[in-house]
Amino acid sequence: MRIGLLFPGQGSQFVGMGQELYNKLPTAKRLINTSNEILGFDLKNIIFNGTDEDLTLTEIAQPAIFVVSAMYFEKFKKMEESFEVAAGHSLGEYSALYAANVISFEDCLRLVRKRGLAMKEQNSLGTMFAIMGVDLEYITNSIGEFNKKVVIANVNSKSQIVISGYKEETIKVAEKLSRINGSKVKQLNVSSAFHSPLMNDAKKIMEYEIDKVCFKKPSSSIIPNVLGYATDDINTIKNSLKEQVTGQVKWFDTIICMKDFGIEKLYEVGPGEVLKKLNKTIIFRPKCESL
Repeated sequence: MRIGLLFPGQGSQFVGMGQELYNKLPTAKRLINTSNEILGFDLKNIIFNGTDEDLTLTEIAQPAIFVVSAMYFEKFKKMEESFEVAAGHSLGEYSALYAANVISFEDCLRLVRKRGLAMKEQNSLGTMFAIMGVDLEYITNSIGEFNKKVVIANVNSKSQIVISGYKEETIKVAEKLSRINGSKVKQLNVSSAFHSPLMNDAKKIMEYEIDKVCFKKPSSSIIPNVLGYATDDINTIKNSLKEQVTGQVKWFDTIICMKDFGIEKLYEVGPGEVLKKLNKTIIFRPKCESL
């Protein structure tokens, strides 16, 4: 059976995540203990004993989700199954690159910590909304008048699109879309407008940080967010990771690519079931299971 791995992004975190793996799997325990040494603060204590508010902070949530996803990958490895392709939703792309042996655990953890800190700094101008039940073309036309002050950040499925941008303009678009019969519009609990031009300064920081890291030939194909199709070319993977900070998450295309790749089963490798639930909204998807 051909297997694909999916790694969740920010929003999947919860207090106590990974505790069972910590108690039962020595390799997972070593990873989270090592993360404290790498970061220089007690991430483990925040994950296991902190508050929801602690884990919502971008600069904490991102390394926390990566570390716990790496712990879940240890659980997958115990299953002694191989995988053909990996992808991660936004932040989860770093976890996918770790799983495919492109970037080491240490380098990945440092990168996601830098990413969280860089994105935290852009925290006053923007916002994001999830739009359900509105056609992509209509949303695209609706944001057109705002000259890139509002963009489509995520195409998660045909029925779930995320818009991102300057607060005033993005709220105007959201209010317009909320008046459409059958639509559901929800403001996301995020600190800024991720995957939009408002992240340009964070992108510059991450370009510098990514260039300092050694990227290796992947052991499986990768589907970068900004491409939505599979590649094993190191330069393409690296450049896509740089573009991802401001670029669109093409998640629907990613899942369709998994199907076209011949994937018969998907595993969500990380805390929660966000991607498993999202996958149910995509027609012709491979079946997704949580670890």
